[in-house]
This record gives sequence, C-alpha cells and structure tokens, in this order.
Amino acid sequence: SVVASRAVGPRGSAMANWVTPELCALAGSVVLERRCAADSPAAIGGVPGGSAASSALSLRPEAPEIAGLRPQLVCPGDVVSAEIGALRGRGILEREDGKLVATMCGVVEQVNKLLYIRPLKHRYAGSVGDVVVGRVVEVQAERWMIEIGTAMLATLHLGAANLPGNVLRRRTDEDAQKMRELFREGDLISAEVQKVDENGQLSLQTRNARYGKLQNGMLLSLPCVYVRRQAQHLVTLPQIGVMVVLGNNGWVWVCAPPKVAGSGRQETLNFSQMNVSYELVPAELRERICRVRNSLLALASQGLEVTPETILFAYDQSLARGLAAWELLDASRCASAGLADAVVGEAVLRTSGT
Repeated sequence: SVVASRAVGPRGSAMANWVTPELCALAGSVVLERRCAADSPAAIGGVPGGSAASSALSLRPEAPEIAGLRPQLVCPGDVVSAEIGALRGRGILEREDGKLVATMCGVVEQVNKLLYIRPLKHRYAGSVGDVVVGRVVEVQAERWMIEIGTAMLATLHLGAANLPGNVLRRRTDEDAQKMRELFREGDLISAEVQKVDENGQLSLQTRNARYGKLQNGMLLSLPCVYVRRQAQHLVTLPQIGVMVVLGNNGWVWVCAPPKVAGSGRQETLNFSQMNVSYELVPAELRERICRVRNSLLALASQGLEVTPETILFAYDQSLARGLAAWELLDASRCASAGLADAVVGEAVLRTSGT
C-alpha cells in the first residue's frame, strides 16, 4: 500500500511529503494515511515511478495474520475509534475530520473512555510491585545501584535488603561496612519495585526471602512486553527441574533450583530455608537449562508472551519433534520441524479460550 504523511512545520504550515526514514526521524507528530493495494495504482498515478512502485508492492509477500488478534493490533494511521466522547491517550492523535488515529504500532487498550496504544516494543519504565532481575553495578553509601534496563539506574537501600538469616532489626554502621558481603559489583539479584520517583528512578526492595542473589544459572534478555505481570514470577517448572525467574523488565534468569539448607531437597514453599550458593551443576541439568533458555528465545522470536505454560509447551514440543537445544535458535529449523506453527497455534487457542 502507498503511504503518505502529513507533517506540521514549526510555523504551523502543513506540508505533504512522501514518507522516508529521514522524514520520519525529523517529523514531530506524524499521522500516516494508508490505502489498500486496490487503490494504489490510482493513488500513485501522478507520482513519478508509480508503476515501478506498484509492481514492487505486488511482489511483496504478505505475512499471515493470527486469528483474533488483528482487531487489537494497529499500525500508524489506523483509525482507532470514531465514537463521540472518546479521549485520546498515548500514541493517538485526532485528525481534522475528528477521527482518532494511531501514531505507533501496538495494541489498543481502553480504560473507560480513554484510549491509548501499548507499543509492541518499548523501554522498561517500571511500576510498583513489578518483579525485576538486575545486576549490581556500584556500591554506594548505604545503597546499591542496580542496572535493570531502565533509563536510570535503580537503587536498593540497605534498609530495604534482607539480612542474612532473615534477621529483623535496625541497620547499623557495621551493616553498612559489610554491604559487599550481601551484594557486590557484578552480582545478579531478583527484587521487587517498591517505589517510582518523580524523575522515573526506581527504588527496589529484597525484604522477602524469595528475592536476593541469583546463582547457578544463565541470564537472557527479552523485550519487556513479552513478560507481563502474572501470579508467579519465580517458578520451578514441573517435570523439568529448572527454576525460572521472570522479570517484568525482560530479564529472565534460568537456573538450577536452590536446595533446602541442610538437605538435598529442592522443592519447598518456605523460601527462608533456601540455601543459595554456588555449586557445580551436572551436565544433564545444564542441558535442560539451555533448552529452557532457547525455548524462551524461540517464543520471543514468534512474538509470544512468556509464561510457565508456554515455556513448558515449547520445551515439550522441541523434545517431541527431535530438536536439539541449539536448534531452537535456528528459525529455519524450528519452522521446518513445525515448532513455530505449534506454538503459535497453541497461543491462538489460549487467547480464544477454547
């Protein structure tokens, strides 16, 4: 389809230009008008090189759409709503004819009469209650600076950290001097967002025994839109024996389940009894950890959300179709084995509720 843009200049004069990456980068507020392929020859009849553009458009392959998702997905220029009284939020502009159109690719969300676009990919901003995975980059006076993928480093104050042995008391100067015994530079931790400051900086807390230092695993980074808030973010996958920490910031930690202190058991609901320390992971367990990690990447490559159910489905399907762990990273091998169609079909069934 032919795409034209209308950009408003600094003095209010309107100029119509054909969209190019340079113009899109320079435009302040761009409203895109899209026309269907049937109207493209008439639309570009007066444009030099229109026939060449029309032939190029006819040869462009069309990507299959997932049933049930198209009404929720919008592209720049799509009409979102023409209802009277609808309020426009982020990612929506009002045209001259009064209709609301999208200015970004994403999913339409509605709160009462307020319409806004949730972008398909964006940088993590954070909200109170989110579970995040981060890396300690600096130890300052009575606080740690944590990298979690936001525009600013998050802070973890000493008073918001869980002391060894789950001791509940006031922090002293001695605790401040021994901060590196808890977390030091380079350590990976799981935490919860406690506060969002006015400038966008996040304050974390690890008072709960389930949060803290992460060991015996591997880290992968996904777009944060693939990890939504769910009932459990620290899950030990059944029948696999691998623990997954799903961070709302898109950082996912896949590791061996921590054992109960003083025993070899792994399954427990009392996180205060967990003994998180470095240990040698057997080769068979490392192979399962790698397969779970690559299953997560395979789900993200198909644009699917990451949940314990989808991870288990992708893991079992990869074994049933005879794919090695490393083959999950090859899109062509996954497609030829039918794994991509299987996970997309399962996602459609889950969204339709059947």
